[in-house]
Amino acid sequence: MISTHGGAFARLVAGGAAAATVIAGLTIGLAAPAQAAPVGVTTTLTDPAGNAIDGYVTAYALQPDGFYDYVDNAVVADGLVRIDVEPGTYKFYFGDEDGLLTGEYYNDKQTMDLADPVAVAGATTLAPVALAARPTLSGQVVTPTGKPVEDALVRIYDAAAGTSTTSTRTRADGSWAVGVAAGNYKAYFEASGYAFEYYNNKPSLAAADVVAAGANLGQVVLSRGSVVQGTVVNAANAPLERARATVYAASGRQVGSDLTDASGNYRIEGVAPGSYRVQFTDPVGEYLPEWNADKATIDTADPLEVGVETFYTVNASLAPDPEAAINPANVDMSGIVVDSSGAPVIGARVYAYDTPADSDKPEVVDYAVANRSGQYNLLDLSRTSETIFKVQAKDELEREDGQYERLARWFGGAQTYAVAAPATKPAGGVNITLSLTGGVSGTVTSESALSVEDTAVRFFDELGNPLDDTTAYAEEDGTYAATNLVPGTYKVQFIDYNATDLYNYSLDVPRGHASEWYDNTSYVKAKEIVVKSGETVTGINAALSEDLRAFRKPEINGKPYLGGKVRAFPGVWSIESGTTDSYEWLLGDTVVGNGVTYRVTKAAKNKRLTLRVTAENGTLDGAALVSSQVIKKKPKVKIAVKGAKASVIVSAKKVKAKKFKGSVVAKKIVRTDEYGAPVYKKIGKAKLRNGRASLTLKKLTQGKNKVVFLITLKGGKYGNAEVTKTIKVKR
Repeated sequence: MISTHGGAFARLVAGGAAAATVIAGLTIGLAAPAQAAPVGVTTTLTDPAGNAIDGYVTAYALQPDGFYDYVDNAVVADGLVRIDVEPGTYKFYFGDEDGLLTGEYYNDKQTMDLADPVAVAGATTLAPVALAARPTLSGQVVTPTGKPVEDALVRIYDAAAGTSTTSTRTRADGSWAVGVAAGNYKAYFEASGYAFEYYNNKPSLAAADVVAAGANLGQVVLSRGSVVQGTVVNAANAPLERARATVYAASGRQVGSDLTDASGNYRIEGVAPGSYRVQFTDPVGEYLPEWNADKATIDTADPLEVGVETFYTVNASLAPDPEAAINPANVDMSGIVVDSSGAPVIGARVYAYDTPADSDKPEVVDYAVANRSGQYNLLDLSRTSETIFKVQAKDELEREDGQYERLARWFGGAQTYAVAAPATKPAGGVNITLSLTGGVSGTVTSESALSVEDTAVRFFDELGNPLDDTTAYAEEDGTYAATNLVPGTYKVQFIDYNATDLYNYSLDVPRGHASEWYDNTSYVKAKEIVVKSGETVTGINAALSEDLRAFRKPEINGKPYLGGKVRAFPGVWSIESGTTDSYEWLLGDTVVGNGVTYRVTKAAKNKRLTLRVTAENGTLDGAALVSSQVIKKKPKVKIAVKGAKASVIVSAKKVKAKKFKGSVVAKKIVRTDEYGAPVYKKIGKAKLRNGRASLTLKKLTQGKNKVVFLITLKGGKYGNAEVTKTIKVKR
């Protein structure tokens, strides 16, 4: 008999010999002193083939009342079992981490009643535990294009009872597996951004296919859902643009909506299996609403039974609204609203503001909606004694995919109330043109074939401010398009974070790629993109990398000579904030030092010293290498500058001057680049003979000139040298 207490432990009446021992009061468990020091119980845990597995062990202790109580559990890693318990009598249960094997009580028992009691007085080693194979259900969840879906929910139901028995989540490759008892089952699949379904491609549990324990369900392709589409026309069978179709669940919950295009067509995607009703309305106010099959209410509308990944066509013909007719005699002010392409702005909202003496507090005194010709009529201006107004038009309805936005404008073309042109009632011809936005489009790819879906494409204005309202996201195929950019100049950043993270300010952990600017550079060096009204700049592409990139390579500074001390400069990486650097100094393939600095030893003689810098940022990393000159002795260099003439002397103790041959190049530092690296301009060159060289320095300017002299020596025991001098020029 098993009972539970607070769901935390199980109790079992001891049977057989154990019970007799309890009655006699002689068990080790009862005789053990309270709070005795724990001792270790160990064994090994494997699968049927003897392979070590991860799992867990649970201990139940015999109590004075003859029941076994749960006391502890422990995680098993790599098949090594250890659980610490106080001396006493126990029963142990073993299971694997993934639930793909049959759990058991020690030793090879399926119930606690039958489990072997274990007397624990000191360190105890149990016989090896090998879990038996268990029937499984398995498969893989993929997208319609065959890409694996990670973290999809898989829920298994008992086919007869219809109750959930277990569940799991898919791995990174979309695969899944669960252990089940012998029997028949049904499977349910669900993932964010996809319509749910039951196996195999069924809309409900009742309709789901039955599978037997041990079955591999193969690839389950999750769709984006079914599509409800159709055409809306008027009584003359002419298409109605910007009529609205809305899909509602039977409960009245809205699940999708779309405005018709110029051909009267609408399309609502991602509709999950279920029963729905479709309503048709006119935001412009010219036609009466109705439900599918020409019904007046949601309750009387014909139901639309939607399955998995199916197309449904629901058309409508709307009747004119008699109340939409306008008497011209009642019009106080009228005009036409068009966009900068000349197209009428159907459904534009037109607002008339008064012109009070206190211009900081204008108020809307009337508004109207433009009809399908772009015509609007203001009817209530006569309710006020004011005669002068400022009129604004806005397009507040949704756009079709790929359409440009229409920017709000005032009569006269102004963007603000303060400079808008006034209009005096009564008046006609108060026409307003709304400017179109522009766009940017391209394709995002991965150099490592990782998913790029939902990679954010962010736009920054000329001042470096991010414009989050214009952020675009890559589709499953990597394409993106932003068509809501105000004409101007922008820089573009590609950043692989989950879409929600951008607005939760959780930007410290990338999803899989290092962010980059167009075109594969930093913000400062990023190419500027000029966006024009009604036009899209195409081909703004990115190939994202898993690795951090060194935009400015690491450097070996200091004294790269025998006995000298060198210092690492880590470089400048594609992500600087939060990036940490580590250093390795190598001779050949052997690491001879770590840290920012390194003292050059004799082992480096006539070899090149290599610095390897590894940059890390969250899950991203990158490495870059730089090598020194061939390590030799350090020469002594003297440089004297007089006017535009420079003299160079190279020497060393006990070395004749004729031994030093080579060249001298003088380079002036003219600026630093966007990564802080110096930019040089050569201003002089000469040969080095007998340890001496003389060169003329060109293009020195008034003031301080920072000049680097590069001395390259031929052969011998001495290395090249680099000397920096500041030369002051007076005019």
